[in-house]
Amino acid sequence: MLLQTRRLRRPVLIALVASLAVLFVVVSAQKAHAHPAGTTGVLVTVQSDAVEVEMQVHMDGFVAATGYDKGPVQSELDKVADNLMSFIMNRVHVSDSTGALAAEVIDQPRFETINGDDAVVTKLRFTDDRPLSGEVTLDDTFILDVMPSHQVYVSLVSDWSNGQVAEGDPQVLGVLGGGVTSITLERTDQTPVSGFLAVVWLGMLHIAEGTDHLLFLSTLLIVAPAMAVRARWGHRWTEPIPLRKTIGRATLIITSFTAGHLITLALVSLGLLSFPTKPVEILVAVSIMVAAAHAIKPLLPRGELLIAGVFGLVHGTAFATTILDLNLGFGEKLLAILGFNVGVELAQLIAAVLVLPLLIWLSHARAYAGFRIGVASVAIVAAIAWIVAIAVGGDTVLQPIFTGVAANPIACYLGLVALVGVLWYFTRDRQPQGELT
Repeated sequence: MLLQTRRLRRPVLIALVASLAVLFVVVSAQKAHAHPAGTTGVLVTVQSDAVEVEMQVHMDGFVAATGYDKGPVQSELDKVADNLMSFIMNRVHVSDSTGALAAEVIDQPRFETINGDDAVVTKLRFTDDRPLSGEVTLDDTFILDVMPSHQVYVSLVSDWSNGQVAEGDPQVLGVLGGGVTSITLERTDQTPVSGFLAVVWLGMLHIAEGTDHLLFLSTLLIVAPAMAVRARWGHRWTEPIPLRKTIGRATLIITSFTAGHLITLALVSLGLLSFPTKPVEILVAVSIMVAAAHAIKPLLPRGELLIAGVFGLVHGTAFATTILDLNLGFGEKLLAILGFNVGVELAQLIAAVLVLPLLIWLSHARAYAGFRIGVASVAIVAAIAWIVAIAVGGDTVLQPIFTGVAANPIACYLGLVALVGVLWYFTRDRQPQGELT
């Protein structure tokens, strides 16, 4: 009877963990937007010597301001592009504490669908061939001079010198309309290292809040206390292994992952390589599934090193999206690549220091194999949910769970410690067992 109970523990544990994950796959995917539907968006990027302004003009406001009523036909818009940009530059102005900045066109106007509405998108650059000084003021009367009630959401993409960089949607600074046509960006924290330190922190947050990257790393590290040995059919995992070997394997895994993502992070961020976003996001999810499959049953001896290195290239491409979204100049971008990578590595090391001792501890109990397979099963469920979300263009259905974990990291970690402690206590070997060499 005792033998049968022990045999049942592993499948019951696997089924319980996997079932809990599947129960949460019930939330509808939703898309996030930089500004509400029916409004105009203005995205501001403050560089060391220039201010870039991307305008996402709602079609109704565009027609009211310009009299253009030929519909969203790009060829027709191209015919009036020069006159249109002159019209816009006479109504959109940027200045710093020294004086007004001159405008130039970066992107010609084009039609896009934003928040489900037709919009005209264009980008301007304001500079005076000198470093920016003090606060920056944006004055925008385009549309508002004929439609004062129209809402224009002004958002900050990044301000490197002021240490303001963020991942995801730009930070909304204010709303123009109702007689308000200008907004001022206070820039009181300018230091030479502000942007670098901010992007180091951004790299750390990217890992801490990036559940996909953490899950990939976890499914790789979970096999660190185990060794792939030959079995009748392929290979199987055996644990525990000596402490020194476990730490060495974990170090090699992290190093391999680091080498992979550093290469593509630099190449893509500098514009030397370019890949479509959706395939990269899907490959990130696939990488989790491959690492999880390897955690369940070894695909090949030391396969975790190959998986970490090869798919590290994919994760580096995804990391680069964050740098590209900051819209930095070349020099700032080089520092951002270095700082972001430092932040990513610091976060990975912290995660390894927190999690690896728990894995080593539990590897000396019979529950470890079931725990390893359970975590891998949850990873596969999460990866499938991500792929579905990418296909429909929304958030993963498991996002509420990931958001909750990110919002309560200490409580979640203590819960993991408690779970490992309970599993170890009830499934530990009662008699000393020699280590494998």
